[in-house]
Amino acid sequence: MLLERQGKLRLDDAIQTYLPEYPTHGYHVTLTHLLTHTSGISNFVTNRGFWEQPSLVAGSIDEVIALFKDLPFDFEPGTQYGYSNSGYVLLGHILERLLDMSYAEVIEHLIFAPLGMAHSYYLDPEPIIPSRASGYVRTKQGYQHARFLTAAVKHAAGGLGTTLEDMIRWDATLREQRLLDQGTLERMYAPVQLVDGRKENYGLGWVLGHYRGHDVLCHGGGVPGFSAFFGRFLADGVTIIVLSNQGDFNAFGLAGDISYLVLDGPSLTRTSISLDPEMSRKVIGTYRERLGALEVREEEQTLYLSDQTAHHRLVPMNETSFYWAEDEDVEVHFENPNEQGIYERLRVIWPFAWFTAERSEGERDV
Repeated sequence: MLLERQGKLRLDDAIQTYLPEYPTHGYHVTLTHLLTHTSGISNFVTNRGFWEQPSLVAGSIDEVIALFKDLPFDFEPGTQYGYSNSGYVLLGHILERLLDMSYAEVIEHLIFAPLGMAHSYYLDPEPIIPSRASGYVRTKQGYQHARFLTAAVKHAAGGLGTTLEDMIRWDATLREQRLLDQGTLERMYAPVQLVDGRKENYGLGWVLGHYRGHDVLCHGGGVPGFSAFFGRFLADGVTIIVLSNQGDFNAFGLAGDISYLVLDGPSLTRTSISLDPEMSRKVIGTYRERLGALEVREEEQTLYLSDQTAHHRLVPMNETSFYWAEDEDVEVHFENPNEQGIYERLRVIWPFAWFTAERSEGERDV
């Protein structure tokens, strides 16, 4: 957004404008597609076999891009939302090309130095950084050091390290519009619209969430050994930051607990209904998203949503909207009925995250 204001790029430019050698397989892919995760470029870190590959020690940006540049697109650009670290790696490389700097130098030059974020870094493993935290994972044998992942593999999709104090400076910078004006920020906070008119709860690098009547701009994520969350309730003047050096730590869950205490929000009032058995038939089945399959099944006139690790009892609020019995903040919505009335899309919504899954082929005429 800074470089667009300086006239050095436009978000609707095709990526070949800056990376002419990158193969787009005949598709028109823009910077906006990359920023909003609507490019269809395959997310290399979730591809089968990635975590067993020697790619974990890739030493250059070219080696990282080689991991995904020849893979088929997951979908036509602009038609779906699909989170892709690959897109942000490409965005980081575009910054390097435009400014003739490494990504580490770009962030230091544009962000960290001007804002006085003296304890924030692009975390190359070699430099000695005072108070650098090690990353851990919890195993059956106890805590262990997280597996090593090179800075190049993370690049612009997760290669930064910081402190709570510097994150507070970053939040103040956004609030006081010291880097970007209000009009630019509002563009970043607008939900992306797909070619069919549907909107997704993602802007330009921001998740657009809701917690018990409060709007929140947020993002979370993690790399091996670390988990983080950054959420801004603009109307409430509240920012919640969670930084953990435990890889499986539930930063989103803690952020929700803190939100409940700080915002003093109303308790949820859920009204359940009895579901028509015919309606159950229209949502039962297998749905797939990029991390695996989910099954909606019925047992003793009760619907359950199952994934690889858990089974969630679904309580109906209306014919197409449900919540998890064990966590009323989590909603499940069924969308896009076909001509037979069979629902083809499932959407799971947490306060600070969501995903969609499409019904498996072959089950659409059940």
